[in-house]
Amino acid sequence: MRRNPRRMLHYGAIPMALGTVLTGISAYQIYEMNHAVVYITWSIWWISVVLAAAASVLLICLIVSRETRSIESVTGAWLLLVAPLAVCASTGASIAAYLPTDLAYMTLIVSYALLGAGAPLTCCILVLYVARITTFKLPPHDAIVTSFIPLGPAGQIGVAALSLGRMADTVLLDSTPQLDTLGPTMLGAGVLIALMAWGFCVFLLTHAVFSVVYQRRSAVIPFNISWWSLTFSVGVFGSLTAELGEVLDMRYLQVNYMVMVVLLLVLWMFNMVRTIVGAWTGSIFGIPSLANKEDATKESTSSAVTICDIRPADRYV
Repeated sequence: MRRNPRRMLHYGAIPMALGTVLTGISAYQIYEMNHAVVYITWSIWWISVVLAAAASVLLICLIVSRETRSIESVTGAWLLLVAPLAVCASTGASIAAYLPTDLAYMTLIVSYALLGAGAPLTCCILVLYVARITTFKLPPHDAIVTSFIPLGPAGQIGVAALSLGRMADTVLLDSTPQLDTLGPTMLGAGVLIALMAWGFCVFLLTHAVFSVVYQRRSAVIPFNISWWSLTFSVGVFGSLTAELGEVLDMRYLQVNYMVMVVLLLVLWMFNMVRTIVGAWTGSIFGIPSLANKEDATKESTSSAVTICDIRPADRYV
């Protein structure tokens, strides 16, 4: 990790995976089977919060202090450091619905703090990413699929804001009666943020599709581990669409959500089959960024040897 700080970008996937599991538990209402599951899930959520904070704060400090970067090196993978904060915020809103009032209130406050830390950091990296794609050329063909990664964190901000707004409308009324009028305001703010995030996700999705199609015209896009970013991005965009469709009662969004569910299922099956085949052959274990760097180093070294390998007699020919 110290020799290659780029590998630290993927440590943010650990708390995001925990958030996915916890959200699934709350979605299927497994708490009704055993009340102890509520507190077990809540404890695991605190672990994911600590991991998300470590990934977003400590890893950023390590990368900044140990490696010099330019804006040309910015990719969508940078968002993997800050995306866990918004994931933990939306997961906290899902768990708070099954907690007692005092614990739900504390979870709501912590979740809003996580969203407040993750949303500005995500926006800052997205600004750098948009500046990079408008100033320099597209990423290499073997890493072009990472163009879909920004779709996930941007959509996750909308999901977290809307989920927390809906939960605040209920929790604040029971826990703090003096703030009962703040709940509807936070719900309205959550809907507004979710709508803006959905519109930005449409732009990011359009650009990602264009980037893949454009690179596909010049070279074949090989399958690697970055293809799994498609499931995260499409899944989050689908969750945001479903949340907005439920709150706004728009059939257009509900139909779009069903289409995304089918697309997500197809992507899961495709990635699973290709990953199994790649693991069997060993081709899936390569890191595109490192491979490109090693190839460039070998090419420059061979060029230098060719230039310097001149016999003394040849200098006078």
